[in-house]
Amino acid sequence: MLKRFILLMLIALIAFSSAPAGAIKYKGDLEANESLTLPEQGATPTNPSSGKRKLYFKDDGAAYSLDASGNENPIDRAGFKNYLINGNFDLWQRGTSFTVSGVYTADRWKQNHNTLGATYSRQAFILGQTDVPGEPRYFMRINVTSAAVSTSSVLRHRIEGVRTLAGQTATLSFWAKCDTTKTFNITIAQIFGTGGSPSSPITVVSSNRSIGTVWARYTVTVNTNSITGKTIGTNGDDYLEVHILEAGSFSTFTLELAQFQLERGSVATDFEQRPFNLELVLAQRYFEKSFPLGTNPGEGRIDPPYLPVMTITSTARRGWIPFVTKKRATPAMTYYRAAGMSNDGNWNVREGASTWTERIPSTNNANENGVVVQIDAIGATAGQGMAAQGHWAADAEL
Repeated sequence: MLKRFILLMLIALIAFSSAPAGAIKYKGDLEANESLTLPEQGATPTNPSSGKRKLYFKDDGAAYSLDASGNENPIDRAGFKNYLINGNFDLWQRGTSFTVSGVYTADRWKQNHNTLGATYSRQAFILGQTDVPGEPRYFMRINVTSAAVSTSSVLRHRIEGVRTLAGQTATLSFWAKCDTTKTFNITIAQIFGTGGSPSSPITVVSSNRSIGTVWARYTVTVNTNSITGKTIGTNGDDYLEVHILEAGSFSTFTLELAQFQLERGSVATDFEQRPFNLELVLAQRYFEKSFPLGTNPGEGRIDPPYLPVMTITSTARRGWIPFVTKKRATPAMTYYRAAGMSNDGNWNVREGASTWTERIPSTNNANENGVVVQIDAIGATAGQGMAAQGHWAADAEL
């Protein structure tokens, strides 16, 4: 007991007599009900010797470890360490197979291959497979059947806000395989948006990776640029982008991708498994629909929701649709007819005690929280409550 008391006293003397950036050395085990107070570091300590690491707390309140090469790695990254949304490809609100260029596929992932001979699809892992750890459910398959003729975009993910990871070390990791060994270019870029006089985009890294024919994990570590002195556009559409391109030797190929993660630090840690509903809400900031999760948006779907509407004038009825979560920006709205109706985009409106009539819905007013839908109708009395029925989708993607 006396030895432990002396040891703790020595630690306290070192801690409170050293400069804030000094490293603390401690050997031994803390017993129950014992504690140790560590001062914050005002700056990054000097590098440890080879094979060792320094553990310290910075004045931002986070814990870090420093390796012999000077790589600073945050270690308190449990929860939201992955800056990518839907990196596990669990969410496919728009559908599970796509052949049109320039559209979003799995949530937050946009395909841009410059040929029409490409299919992007959701594929299921075999239950119990051990090729990719963590028992993921799905992966993305990109089947290109018409070869490109120049550098071709394959897939991109835009992270809201160019401030994201600015001036920090970050590591991108993902699992992949290709039907034939092929080189792809991994680009991370800072985009300052539009409106006003934004700064020009900055390519942080452009790194080629040769993807083999068996599942393997690939990593890219970058030091992102400081944005000091830069100008962000006024339209609120700046972002950090992860972009995969076909690097050369253009050909047909089948590329499969899983478990994308972008995190602070120089080390690729295990893929973060966030709760499904949480990941869904994160994705719904950019895209939300009235359809059931497993139903693709489209005309003539069954069971559209009912919306209470108020007759504002004899020819206009309005109702409020609240969004599940606040959108990135005022979304673009698309309206869809229900099954049994004749005209695409129309909704069913109750007119009278027993009459349902097809009418055209439009956006009267919208913001990040919801939308006021206006439905033109006839034969109504101002102040009269009615019902409307139809599907919708709200798109606020970057």
